[in-house]
Amino acid sequence: MKKTLLLLTLISLSVITLVAVQSTSTTQAIAKEKSSAKAQWQSWVQEYDQGRRSTDGWLSLVGLYWLNEGSNSIGSAKDKQHRFPKELPLDFGNILVDKDTITFNRTSKEIRIDDKDIDSQVLILNKSIVSLDSYSFYIIKRERGFAIRLKNTDNPAIAKFKGTHFYPYSDAWAIPARLIKHQAPQTINIATVYETIRKNDSAGWLEFEYGGKKIRLQAVSYGEQDPMSVMFADQTSQETTYGAGRYLDVKWPKEGDMTVINFNHAYNPPCAITEFATCPLPPQKNRLDFAVTAGELFEEH
Repeated sequence: MKKTLLLLTLISLSVITLVAVQSTSTTQAIAKEKSSAKAQWQSWVQEYDQGRRSTDGWLSLVGLYWLNEGSNSIGSAKDKQHRFPKELPLDFGNILVDKDTITFNRTSKEIRIDDKDIDSQVLILNKSIVSLDSYSFYIIKRERGFAIRLKNTDNPAIAKFKGTHFYPYSDAWAIPARLIKHQAPQTINIATVYETIRKNDSAGWLEFEYGGKKIRLQAVSYGEQDPMSVMFADQTSQETTYGAGRYLDVKWPKEGDMTVINFNHAYNPPCAITEFATCPLPPQKNRLDFAVTAGELFEEH
């Protein structure tokens, strides 16, 4: 009988020890995962800050000029349709808009087109670069039409930039979310800072719990090769964060319909640092009635 009791005691102790080891192992695994998430965020913040400071980034923008159908004269002279900064030639050239074909004709051999010494070329959207010294431009297309996006790698705004600032990282703001897809493809109407409406493909709704309530955010899809995009505003907007709202990239679920909304990665739209961006704004249904004290803060630059 004593041997039986001793054996049962040893078995019980073994089970307790095994459970304790497993519990410790699980706790360590969770702690390691949280530490890894924070380290990844710190690395992301550093890369994000460097991108903002880049001589080819958003701070290099010095002009946005909406083109008209037909002939568009450009240069620093007062009589030009699109007046460039005074450092550039009085007559920089001409841009001809013929429906979807954009042709640039230069006036000086110092001006390069895709780094080539040519007088005229049809410009490819977002790709063909016209350059002179530290200045360059390319053509974009938005709901309003075609526009010149002018950059200067020596723009004083780059040197004056105070840097990015974020709330301290918090695991509480990495929240599991369920992606609820539409049964049929849908688009979202997104307002922009230029008072136009942009139609984007909808990824569906991201549903999560906060404060005992179920919350839903509309997500934009740019294709499953890119993360989903969420534009949102909350109770910190115009207080400690950018008034027009913030952006957040969310990974598509790997399996099933579960993913994570990590608000620590929320960042300001380019409009927070330049007036020459064409930012979309958060949909009305993405305006949260609580404060998201995570992600990028806002300071005037």
